[in-house]
Amino acid sequence: MNRVDSAQGAGGMPLIMRMRKPGIGDGAPSMPQARRRRSGRSPWVDRAARILVIVCVLNLNGVFDMMFDIGQAVSLIILATSLVLIATTGRRAWSPPFSLLIAAIASYLILGWLLYDPAASVEPASKYLQSYFNSILIIWALAGYVASLPQGRRLDGFLKFLRNSFLVAAASVWMSPLLYQYYVNLPFSAQQRMGGVFANPNEAAAASCFAVALVLALPLRFRVLQFAAVAMAAGAVIMTFSKGGISMLVILLGWHVVRHARGVGLVAIVLTSLLALVLVQNPRALVETVTDLPLLELDASQKDRILAVADIFGGEIDERTTTGRTVLWDFVIERALHDFPLGSGLGSAHHIVGGILELDVWQGAHNTFLMVWGESGVIPLLLLVSAMVAVVFASLHHAHRSLGVTCLFVLLVVMMSGHIALATRYHNVMLAVVLGLSANGIHRMRRGSHPGMQNAQPQQRYGYTT
Repeated sequence: MNRVDSAQGAGGMPLIMRMRKPGIGDGAPSMPQARRRRSGRSPWVDRAARILVIVCVLNLNGVFDMMFDIGQAVSLIILATSLVLIATTGRRAWSPPFSLLIAAIASYLILGWLLYDPAASVEPASKYLQSYFNSILIIWALAGYVASLPQGRRLDGFLKFLRNSFLVAAASVWMSPLLYQYYVNLPFSAQQRMGGVFANPNEAAAASCFAVALVLALPLRFRVLQFAAVAMAAGAVIMTFSKGGISMLVILLGWHVVRHARGVGLVAIVLTSLLALVLVQNPRALVETVTDLPLLELDASQKDRILAVADIFGGEIDERTTTGRTVLWDFVIERALHDFPLGSGLGSAHHIVGGILELDVWQGAHNTFLMVWGESGVIPLLLLVSAMVAVVFASLHHAHRSLGVTCLFVLLVVMMSGHIALATRYHNVMLAVVLGLSANGIHRMRRGSHPGMQNAQPQQRYGYTT
């Protein structure tokens, strides 16, 4: 604003009046500061969120452990960035789906700790308490941050950064032969499967599926780069030889083609699908023709895993195609029914003592929902199921609903095929993003019902500080 300086005479009348623009010395904001205030931009908060994404998506704790035999090397960074985000934007995360999820994890930890039995668990309860408490912090931090972002360049920029981070994680799978030369703690499956920056190839497959989903929902500017990115991420999924990952990949790509097909293309897809159902009664035979190609040089273990995917799509779900998961599920369900409505305590379904012993390790439930039920009882299970249902409905009410629903599909498949999903950091990040987008949509709907907030400044509506 302009100011009027006046020099008054004896009579109090102004003698000189001149217009003067405010200067820096007058306390006026500089141009960059003014832009930040108008846009609600907080660069240091953005940096904290992106650092947290990089550390979690690229599994840097695991990389330091495999490469240098140093555990929890970047845990302090995760803690610090999470606390910064919770302090600045954490209140924006609170919504019905988020509240249900936090209640599910908290009740799981409390009841599981009270029911803990050292004879039924191979790990101390403190390990699970620390791991899942950190999950709460990460989910809370990033969900609040995403929920606070206004629709437009800032939200789109963060989502593209997230996409690129998962693309780097997928690219690391292709670099596995090089990375494995420098790992001092080599993954057990390094001879048959590739995991990149992940010790577990199944986690690498899930992260690569997230990369595919994000690239399809947030396409790159040039079609050549878009095709290359999808091909690279899809190839990474296949190179892990993860049955669950390859199954997710087929569904993701198929759903994308069907959604974007128009006119003649849609008719061709329908006719091709009908023809395939008529001619290919045995999908295993078709896939086996491909796996037997000398060019691929697949060993017996790799062929079995690929053929198992064909058997799964053919409706054959048993101990062989699921690598013993059905047996483990039966173990957990039997114990959960025996202890109903409570559970067997923390860790009892992470490692099922008396179940399947593989490489001197008792295998776990391989299902997050069954794990929660088996360890802490029916109350945390119902809360977790309710949270996921609430997220599904909430994901339909924001601008990025396609991204949210697609990534939610991958999240749920990972949870139904693994028992440590809620303790893996890349899964925490994607779950937080989906929850944040859902909260964003819910907050916008609530603002729409209060006309007085529609014309509010960004700082008032989104809770930013400058």
